[in-house]
Amino acid sequence: MAWSKAKTAIVVGMGVLLAAGTTTVTVKEIQEHRRYPWQIEGFDSRVLDRQPPQVRILPSKLRYAARGTSDDRAGNTKLMGTGVSAETVVQVAYGFSSSVRTIVPAGFPQGKYDYIASLPNGNEKALQQEVRRMFGLVASHETRDTDLLLLKVRNPNAPGLKPSRGWNPQDGTSTNFRRGQWSCRHALLSMLADYLENSLGIPVVDKTGLTDRFDIDLKLNESNFQHPDPQNLKSAVLDQLGLELVPGREPVEMLVVEKTN
Repeated sequence: MAWSKAKTAIVVGMGVLLAAGTTTVTVKEIQEHRRYPWQIEGFDSRVLDRQPPQVRILPSKLRYAARGTSDDRAGNTKLMGTGVSAETVVQVAYGFSSSVRTIVPAGFPQGKYDYIASLPNGNEKALQQEVRRMFGLVASHETRDTDLLLLKVRNPNAPGLKPSRGWNPQDGTSTNFRRGQWSCRHALLSMLADYLENSLGIPVVDKTGLTDRFDIDLKLNESNFQHPDPQNLKSAVLDQLGLELVPGREPVEMLVVEKTN
């Protein structure tokens, strides 16, 4: 009878363990499918400002990519993004913006992610630590000699390069890309260089020496606007803006991403 009672106790104990295990799995599944209030389509700084202090990187189920920042009166910057690549998360954590100038290791994480860093201060550093914990990655800024394109003036009187009139800092700047045209208003030519860099997949450095702000409407004759033909794009820049892209090699700041193990 004593042995029977002991066996009953063992069976009951195993049942409790199984139940506890089931509860753990259920809670984990709920957490994996839970959406936090900040995981929204698009970016809204008001949503970011309302979030309690936290640092998270989570797999995303959102359709579109969006990201942004919010600065408080003390100068602290909070970070938030949804539906973005792991590469974008790393770039945000390390204060970098160019995918063309980012070097990633083999086996880099795929898929889309949501991230937030809303601590009272030190959000970039905190997001870097979360990148290391989540992805096993660290990054550093390094200057390397790199093949690139130099943006130079060939025809200073080109009709498409129009200086902005009556600009003041309150006007800000804007860029717009739609099928068949890239436009900017009150923009420095460095913004054009950034667009060309992302489109051509090679670093582009502004060597025009022009410091004015410009209004540009660059018309593109392309069948595939996601992947424009490099020669067509270079020809459009030269014909309409009087600017040429010349091959060169110079030291460039790169973001070098490495695995921690």
